[in-house]
Amino acid sequence: MMGAAPTVRPVIPPRAYPPSPYGSGSGTGGGRIPPSPQRHTEDPNEVFRRNAVNKLVESLHADVGVLRKTSEAEMEGMFGAQGVLRQREEQLSRGVKELHDEKEGLEQQLQMVLMNADVLEAWLRENEVKLGNMGNLDVDNAFEPCDALSKQMLDCTSSDLAIEDTIYALDKAVQEGSISFDQYLKNVRLLSREQFFHRAMCAKLRAAQMQAQVASIIPECSSFLVFLCSSIDVPPKEIDAGNF
Repeated sequence: MMGAAPTVRPVIPPRAYPPSPYGSGSGTGGGRIPPSPQRHTEDPNEVFRRNAVNKLVESLHADVGVLRKTSEAEMEGMFGAQGVLRQREEQLSRGVKELHDEKEGLEQQLQMVLMNADVLEAWLRENEVKLGNMGNLDVDNAFEPCDALSKQMLDCTSSDLAIEDTIYALDKAVQEGSISFDQYLKNVRLLSREQFFHRAMCAKLRAAQMQAQVASIIPECSSFLVFLCSSIDVPPKEIDAGNF
């Protein structure tokens, strides 16, 4: 079929493909897998040595921490014990000083007792001869009052003390069952009444003695006042001894 026109094919656009992960395919290494990087292999002995050293260091730090805590606790205990010992030292020093002072006081008291004993022994030696020459001595006449009021006071006081001793003996007797309770009350009632009168008499006698002492002092004061007025050239007033 000569003279026929040629057939025209449509143009197909080029298809875009993603880049290949193995390279562009050009050059010397195109299309090959790249070799993996070589890993550095450590010596097992070196690894074991390093791990052992790290373990020893950790154990050493732990032991040092425990030792430090124990030492701090012991030091705190020692400081506390030192404070307690200081307090006890002060207490002991104070106690020793008090004992020393008490010892000195007791020694002084002992000296006083020895001196008093010497004085009493000398008095006894001096009065033994007199007592032998006097023969039988009446105890009631051993002390003589200076006046009538003193004699009455001595009698009332001795009666009061005698009744007190009797009541005490009655108390012991009723406790032991030697006398009956009714008899005890009767005797105590009588003795208490008598003791009351003796004590009232002692109070009156004491007041009378006080008045007598004041009356004896007034003349001396009056004479002293007259002397004082005359010494300062002041005319003394009339002094009534009864109204002074």
